[in-house]
Amino acid sequence: MDKPLIDVKDLKISFHSAQRSHDAVRGVSFTIGREKVGIVGESGSGKSLTGRSLLKLTPKGAEINATHMRFKDTDLLAASEKEMRKIRGNYISMILQDPKYSLNPLMRIGQQIVEAYRLHHKAPTAEAKGKALAMLEAVQIRDPERVFKLFPHEVSGGMGQRIMIAMMLIPEPDLIIADEPTSALDVTVRRQVLTILDELVTRRGTGLMFISHDLNLVASFCDRVLVMNAGRIMEDLPACELHNACHPYTRSLLESLPRLDVAVDDLKVPVRDPSWLDGPVFRNGVLA
Repeated sequence: MDKPLIDVKDLKISFHSAQRSHDAVRGVSFTIGREKVGIVGESGSGKSLTGRSLLKLTPKGAEINATHMRFKDTDLLAASEKEMRKIRGNYISMILQDPKYSLNPLMRIGQQIVEAYRLHHKAPTAEAKGKALAMLEAVQIRDPERVFKLFPHEVSGGMGQRIMIAMMLIPEPDLIIADEPTSALDVTVRRQVLTILDELVTRRGTGLMFISHDLNLVASFCDRVLVMNAGRIMEDLPACELHNACHPYTRSLLESLPRLDVAVDDLKVPVRDPSWLDGPVFRNGVLA
């Protein structure tokens, strides 16, 4: 079996104030290889914070502790800020939720992609521009020469998200963290973006951490799913088995989804039992 790209054991993320302390992530353990791993759960369950912790991009005041948190042979906990700058983008990239807030509104799109490439590759401008145009074409943007010269406000939301994917993939990272990358898109554009991302990840052999609220989407798109609740992983199972999940919290999430084949007056509210926070994790249908 190949060595995982990410190996995290007993990750804890806490916030402290003069009045109280809050544990946002509580003893999370997981691995990610060259596969598509989905992380699902309600808002506030710790999904995005877990992803950001791998790049040490958590909010100011967050305290990160773990038995270990490794990227390949690099100890991320012990890595200095200088070492993390080499890892960010070059080896681990992050696609954020909405391109409107992620792209620099004062720079042309081509300049931003070229900058992302040259930051990690000592290449002349002409070579970087050629790579940028090729990447825009790879994410199925028509007339990349024209789009290269546009500002972010001149493109649609779907095209902006494709541009973000191009920018994150151009340094050729080993792992991509995609935080709700399609939530701001309509259904048709969402499927196009996911198809592009799937093709690029599969062809390059890149690992993907896909953070989402959409259980049906994750079940059809990912290889494996981690279900989070209140800062803990409740269940770890193959994506194709998500709708046969064993943990009662996962079952309650599935039962709260709207369905076309069943008419209901009110959707079920997901059940939350405090005892689950100290209980075992279901891994592939077995208590671990």
